[in-house]
Amino acid sequence: MTTRLSVSRLRNWAGKRLRALFARFAGHPSTIGFAGTAIAVAILMGVTWLLRADRQTRYLHALERAQSVASVVAASLGGNIAVYDALLKEMVREAEDPVTPLFPERVRDRVRFGQTLSRDFLDDAYVVDRQGRIAAPLNQPPGAPVSVADRDYFRSHESSPSLGLYISQPYASRTHGGALSVALTRRIAAPDHSFAGVAVLALRLDHLSTLVNDVDSADLRSIDIVEEKGTVLACDPCADSRPGMLVTLPGNAARNGDLATALSFPEGVSAMDYRSVRVPGASMYVVVTPSNEVLMREWRRHTLLFGVIAVMCAATLVAGAWLLAAAMRTRASAAARLVSLAVTDGLTGLANRHALDTKLAAQWQRAKRSGTPLSILFVDIDHFRHFNDAYGHPAGDDVLRAVAKNISGHLRRDSDMAARYGGEEFAVVLPDTDAQAAAVMAEQVRRDIERLHIDHVGSETGMVTVSVGAATGAADACESAHAIVQAAEAQLFIAKQSGRNRISTTVMRRKTAPAASDAASDPASHGG
Repeated sequence: MTTRLSVSRLRNWAGKRLRALFARFAGHPSTIGFAGTAIAVAILMGVTWLLRADRQTRYLHALERAQSVASVVAASLGGNIAVYDALLKEMVREAEDPVTPLFPERVRDRVRFGQTLSRDFLDDAYVVDRQGRIAAPLNQPPGAPVSVADRDYFRSHESSPSLGLYISQPYASRTHGGALSVALTRRIAAPDHSFAGVAVLALRLDHLSTLVNDVDSADLRSIDIVEEKGTVLACDPCADSRPGMLVTLPGNAARNGDLATALSFPEGVSAMDYRSVRVPGASMYVVVTPSNEVLMREWRRHTLLFGVIAVMCAATLVAGAWLLAAAMRTRASAAARLVSLAVTDGLTGLANRHALDTKLAAQWQRAKRSGTPLSILFVDIDHFRHFNDAYGHPAGDDVLRAVAKNISGHLRRDSDMAARYGGEEFAVVLPDTDAQAAAVMAEQVRRDIERLHIDHVGSETGMVTVSVGAATGAADACESAHAIVQAAEAQLFIAKQSGRNRISTTVMRRKTAPAASDAASDPASHGG
């Protein structure tokens, strides 16, 4: 029995709490929608964070793979460079010996053996004399000796005795039919240490490319072997570069070992997407770029799956929250629409006559308390009956809407009001506005409606115009707001009698009747 009472009390308490909660939200139904939206956004943010973390992990794995490939290729190429450098030193030693020939047969045999060890990367070997002629080729070609005095490696060794191993810029070979090659060179010194020539080992770039072609590059964007000055020596796949292409290296970035941040990257690829390793013993770098498209394919599938699930859950939550909020707001919205219809003119969207009377009563009480002036404008479309006869009532309705929109566009304060007074007449209530400011607004309304250039064959100007009457009064000068309304209507009549398309204004004086017209002006007198 006690247990049943406890459960009953708990249910009653929970029911009261729920009713109190719904009653609290009834006045602010949007709170439910915002709360549901916030929860949905939190869910999406959480899923997004998890997916981004997974992507970052995959990205780091891709960079580790790129670093590993770059290290392997650099070590393999470095081993070949070590063999080549040993051959070059042997060639230099024999060439500097005054007893032996420049290129003895035993050295030729070693070079050929080196070709075998280096998988045919080595294409040619020769000794260049001090005049720049190939004096001792590996295989003696027919014809006159070939001059290479214009090559960068010859000029560099000639001017720099301590240069050491030098890797040239790519060039078109003059001994192998213009094949694109790069030279590994060392300086040959005379007994007096003067320049005596250069020992050269030539590598064809297409042969060098076989080194990177053998690497499994299915998950890589590209593998590039780049010379220190920025020349691409080999690539596979050649996504954004090709052998012999020069890439921009700002400053000494490559020499500082930061080639990855020195290269000119293709659009959409940042420096952080590269991994580079310097080739041991040579001024070369192996630069590897992982293919994000391949490595992230599985991640995209996961993203699509979890993203669709998260979006569906979030959309369901948001839709449910806002549908509930909409249901709670239905009665209030319906009531608000009824109130709006009761105070709004259906054709022009301005306030109607009832709303105008309410506004005038409220603003007159305020003017009496504060002693501030109250101004009222009456706007009437000139020859509107003739317009309807000439163009039809649908066109007349369009003119009414255009004039109403123009008038409401001049209101700058929340306290101001524009209303349709009846037919083609409009009233504007301007609290705390003196006669001068009312006259300025009246003229602006008249002028801007004239500038709409709406054709009207029945008008003297050939277009739709308005006449405006304005009256300003205060509590110490008139008995009620109705008196100001009557004065404004009288000024409108004066403006029409004076020729239309003009304004007429007055200020209520300390007497029972309105003062004589202070101004009945044509457009010229008010800037129109």
